[in-house]
Amino acid sequence: MVAGSVDSNEIVAKTIEKTKANFPIAYDLDPVLISEKTGAMYQSDKGDKPKPFLHSTNFLLSPDGKVNISLYSSGPLGKLVWQDVIQAVQFRKKKMTSEK
Repeated sequence: MVAGSVDSNEIVAKTIEKTKANFPIAYDLDPVLISEKTGAMYQSDKGDKPKPFLHSTNFLLSPDGKVNISLYSSGPLGKLVWQDVIQAVQFRKKKMTSEK
């Protein structure tokens, strides 16, 4: 698992400390570039947010790097949760085993 943020290294470091995240988190991402590359939605003018930010965008990749699931959000809902990821991985593994 990896994550990315438009926030600075300092803010991301505080987030990692607060949440005890144990996976890499990229920082200082350009929201326009990320949106162009992934289709993620970004917002440039949200009163309480002084700079553009990305809305949650989730991808579940297969071992060969292909996108199995993509989930795009334009608001606070629409995020993959670990239970759904485990279920999706188990389903795909079972399907691959039965196709052999």
